Amino acid sequence: MLKRKIAITALGAAMMLSTTASMTMAAPRGGADREGPRMRPEPMFVHLLKVADTNKDGKITKDEFNARQEALFTEIDADKDGSITPKEMRDYRRAKMEAWREANPRPEKAAAEADQKKAEGDKKDGEREKRREAREERKGKDRKGKMGGMFASADTDGNGQLSKPEFMAAGEKIFTRLDRNNDGVISVDDMPDRPWL
Repeated sequence: MLKRKIAITALGAAMMLSTTASMTMAAPRGGADREGPRMRPEPMFVHLLKVADTNKDGKITKDEFNARQEALFTEIDADKDGSITPKEMRDYRRAKMEAWREANPRPEKAAAEADQKKAEGDKKDGEREKRREAREERKGKDRKGKMGGMFASADTDGNGQLSKPEFMAAGEKIFTRLDRNNDGVISVDDMPDRPWL
């Protein structure tokens, strides 16, 4: 269950930013006018500050956001064919997670246990990945649950891939949702005033 949540989170982050993953994709947002994945704006804002705020003014303009989305699309599109497949998205997420783990090693005692669990998990993950790819191949464009809610909702033509316009349109929706006060920038003023409990 935890691996599934991490995968879903990473897909969301990859779609938005670069890593455009800390969201829950299955549950729709509340309200009749809101569709799509539930988002936690605070972690996304912090991540956007790190990867998209090029002038470091504490605000993400639409131009900065779009530039990040374009760079992200190029990063994820491994075969450079102009579209992103679910496999490219998973591979990108996996590479980002591995890079993060290398940069943030576990403490010594836990490292030995983690290595053993990782070895066991890698074998299971490899088998799981093969089964998932075989299911996707057999079922073709059965997008529900196979590619994840966000990928499926962004794939407007239903071909099982995200073109650059589809990817950018999904980013546009994310920008609009994060810019809660509609001033054309994402800033701390757009973040909800929640208690930290």
